[in-house]
Amino acid sequence: MTKRYISIAIIYLICFLSPLIPGFLWLTGFFPKGQGYGIVMTAIFFLTLIIVLILLLPERHMRAGGRAPASVSLLWAIGGVIALFALQILASLINIFIFGEPPKSAHTQNVVQIARMSPLFLLAVAVIGPMLEEIVFRKILYGSLRKKMGFILAASISSIIFAFGHLDIQHLLIYFVIGFFLCYAYRKTGRIAVNMFMHAAMNAIVVAISLNVPAPAFLQLMVH
Repeated sequence: MTKRYISIAIIYLICFLSPLIPGFLWLTGFFPKGQGYGIVMTAIFFLTLIIVLILLLPERHMRAGGRAPASVSLLWAIGGVIALFALQILASLINIFIFGEPPKSAHTQNVVQIARMSPLFLLAVAVIGPMLEEIVFRKILYGSLRKKMGFILAASISSIIFAFGHLDIQHLLIYFVIGFFLCYAYRKTGRIAVNMFMHAAMNAIVVAISLNVPAPAFLQLMVH
């Protein structure tokens, strides 16, 4: 892993842990009650994305081999969203069969609650967050591991870390399956933008549903 990638991973970790940093709550106090957390987190996510993209600028002229044609990538982008929902439903059913009816996803509930109080947070959930996660977990982590080991092991390690990063132990299987599929999609297309689209579309659809109608148990596991 290059120094640039290590720097990006550290910056992402700081973003992830930012609510624990002294001064975070102080910043939220400058905004209307109930909206501060979502606004500050969105700003931090946005700033993090800008820094990460700047760090990746040296790669903008690099042409990685093995990229799928634009038409194939478009099919993956659209079909991948459908596949993500299908895989999550299947993984949720397996989770229920093995462990019994799991509680609602605490991660998704927290996201929806924050979005209700601060609609700006939807930008972080549906656009910025997925872009950062695809860069960190698929492009950097999986991509670096893939150079040293086989696909299954590299994708598994990346997906395990991705799953635990959501701090939702009851639903690790669902997050792992999602992460593994996204690694596979990246392997097939070679275009991280395809992953970003699939991930963002999935989150946007789930949050939109959750904000407007009571969702079945499996739909409440899908914000990543």
